[in-house]
Amino acid sequence: MINLEKWIATAEEIIQGKTTDVYFNRTKKCLSGDNLDKTKVWAEVTTGGIPRNGRNLVFLGLRDVLTLFSEAQLPVNIYSIKEGTILPNTDINGVKIPFLVIEGKYGDFAIYETPLLGLLCFQSGVGTSALRLRIAAEDKSLLSFGIRRMPPAIAPIIDRACYIAGFDGVSCVLSAEKLEIDATGTMPHTFIMIKGGIEETLISFDKHIDPKVSRIALVDTFNDERVEVLQALSAIGDKLAGIRLDTPSSRKGSFRDIIQEIKWELKLRDREDVKIFLSGGLTEESILELRDIADGFGIGTYVSNSPTIDYALDIVEIESKAIAKRGKFAGRKQIGYCEHCQTFLCDDFYKEEILCQSCGIKMTNMLEKVMDKGKIMTKLPTTKEIREYVLKQKEKLEEI
Repeated sequence: MINLEKWIATAEEIIQGKTTDVYFNRTKKCLSGDNLDKTKVWAEVTTGGIPRNGRNLVFLGLRDVLTLFSEAQLPVNIYSIKEGTILPNTDINGVKIPFLVIEGKYGDFAIYETPLLGLLCFQSGVGTSALRLRIAAEDKSLLSFGIRRMPPAIAPIIDRACYIAGFDGVSCVLSAEKLEIDATGTMPHTFIMIKGGIEETLISFDKHIDPKVSRIALVDTFNDERVEVLQALSAIGDKLAGIRLDTPSSRKGSFRDIIQEIKWELKLRDREDVKIFLSGGLTEESILELRDIADGFGIGTYVSNSPTIDYALDIVEIESKAIAKRGKFAGRKQIGYCEHCQTFLCDDFYKEEILCQSCGIKMTNMLEKVMDKGKIMTKLPTTKEIREYVLKQKEKLEEI
C-alpha cells in the first residue's frame, strides 16, 4: 500500500527540526565542537523586495512560528510586528524593516531557520496577492478556488491567508470547517457532461441539494454561453440565482462582449437580478478590467501559486556587538510608525521615543515581545480577528 504521508512532513518531524537544511546541522555541530553554540545573537527577518512590483506586503505566519518554537521548547525571545500588518519592506530611509526578531543562543534555534522562513514566506506571499485582488475587486465577491493547484495538505493554509486578506469564501470543505464558515462553490463541467446538459443538471441539483444553497449554473460546457443561460432559466426559472463563466481561452474571444450579451438577454427577460460570476485564469489585471460588469470572481492559481515573500534571517548582533554581512544593516532596531503620515522609521531599539521625520510626533513602536524564553507571552489573535485588522488597514489603501 502506498503511504500518502510519505512525502508530507508530520508535525513531529517539523518540531524535531528534520525539515531544516543540512548545512544548519553541520554548522551547529561545528559550533558545538568549538564551544560556540551558546553564542548570544540578535537575528532579524527582513526582505529585499515585494513581488509583482508591490509597494506593501501582508505579514502572515507569526502564529505558526510561535507555536513551532513553543512546541520545540526553544529558550529564546521573539519580538515581532503584529500578524496581519500591511507595510513596506523598507523604512522611509531605505533601511530594511525587521518583521520578526529572535534573541538567544544561536545553537538553540539554528536548525529552525528553514521552517521559520517557510511558514512566513508562503503565507505572506498568498496573503499579499489576495489583498491586491481584494482591492482590485472593490466590493465584488471573491472566492478562493486555487487549492487544486497545490498539495492537499496545505489547502487550509492557502485558504486561511485568502480569507484573512478579505476573500468572501473558500471552496475547500476542510478549510471552511477550520474557518467556521460555509464552503462555497457551484458545479463542475463533469456533472453537466454526465447529465447531458445544463437543464438536466440544474433539475438534479435543485432536487437533491439543500434549498439554502444558491442555484448558480455553469454555462459554458456544450453550447454558446448565452444559449446555456437561457437553458438554465428554462430549467429552474426564478430559482436561478446566478451563472458562472469558466470559458477556456481558446473560446473566449472578447470576454467582455460575452458578458454583455448575457446581461442583455437577462434584461430582456426582466432577470437582471441574476448574478454573474467569472473564473478561469483570472488575474489582478482581468479583475480590474471586468469588475464593472461582473458580480464576483473565483480565483485559482493567481493566489495559490503566489510568489513568496523572500524573507531572510540574518544575525545583526553577536554578544552585544553590532555586526552584519554585506547588504544588511547592523544592530538592534525598533520600527516606528506614524499614524499621521503613515510612514515607517527604523531606529535604535533602546531609544525611548522614535520621532517621525516628517511631522515630529512620537511614533508607535511596531516590534513587541511575543515570546519570552520559549513561552508565548500573549493570547494569539484568532483568524477572524486578524482578518478584521487587515480589512481595517485596507480602508486607507488604494493599492499595495
